[in-house]
Amino acid sequence: MICDNEGCVNKFEPKTHNQKYCCDECCREATNAKIKQKYYDKKARLAGKERICTNRGCNTKLSRYNAESTCEGCAANSKAQERKAILEMIRNVSG
Repeated sequence: MICDNEGCVNKFEPKTHNQKYCCDECCREATNAKIKQKYYDKKARLAGKERICTNRGCNTKLSRYNAESTCEGCAANSKAQERKAILEMIRNVSG
């Protein structure tokens, strides 16, 4: 398996089923990069950088106060579909 850190190309044998990095240093670098990226994304969002809903076919402009990558309409639709699927599974099991 190849290390998941961007700057590392080391091949390694994972010791656990979910190991992604070859060493602690690579894990630390990747974690710090993710934290840094989140910081700059939040800073840009709060500064008013224009963002668009990530759902296909939805071109809703997101508010600077919406920390998610989807609009409230798409989030509500997604939750409704999840509930519908769960109710369908319950009906199939019970009946």
